[in-house]
Amino acid sequence: MRKLRAVLRAAPLSVTLVDPRIDSAEAREAAGQGVQCRCRAFHPDDLNGQDVVFVAGSDREANASATSLCRRHRILCNCADAPEEGDFFVPAHFYRQGLCLAVGTEGRSPALARFLREELEAVIGARFDALLALLERLRPRLLELGLTPEADAGVFRTLVRSPLAEHLQKGESSQAGALLRDLLPAPLKTRAEEFLVGLCGNAPPAPPAGSAHP
Repeated sequence: MRKLRAVLRAAPLSVTLVDPRIDSAEAREAAGQGVQCRCRAFHPDDLNGQDVVFVAGSDREANASATSLCRRHRILCNCADAPEEGDFFVPAHFYRQGLCLAVGTEGRSPALARFLREELEAVIGARFDALLALLERLRPRLLELGLTPEADAGVFRTLVRSPLAEHLQKGESSQAGALLRDLLPAPLKTRAEEFLVGLCGNAPPAPPAGSAHP
């Protein structure tokens, strides 16, 4: 189910879940997200029409068989319990308010990757939620100015390296506004407070409908 939730974030055209041990509640949850559930053991015919396969069962022999069949049929495969048998690795990652961070060990130690991911998640927490929402607002307005790509990049690099994230997280609207007026190009300086509406000390607004993780 963890693999499934990660895959669904990418908005695939179709997903098939094969698992003899999936319980009814999990099956209903998956089916409610447009997933076709096959509550039985894996069969070679399950590979028909598939582009990518994630093998994450509890039976080592069955996993090895499915992975081998994928290789034979030239289907990209990730094998959770023996990463070296598959074609690609899935890094440990976490996703929060549009920010995705991933840690990988090239399959050498999923346990270490998960530990480091948990450490990063604990350190970062909600620290950049409001900043990311602010940058999303600023980006189209900055691009409208027609500056050079180097100038655009320079503005954003300066913003993310400034204390802006800390001011936003602490709800320090006056400090955040002053910093924006200091760092933004002249045509945007007067709109600093407008860009900050709803961000200082509050959860950032929900992303617009239809937005997706890249």
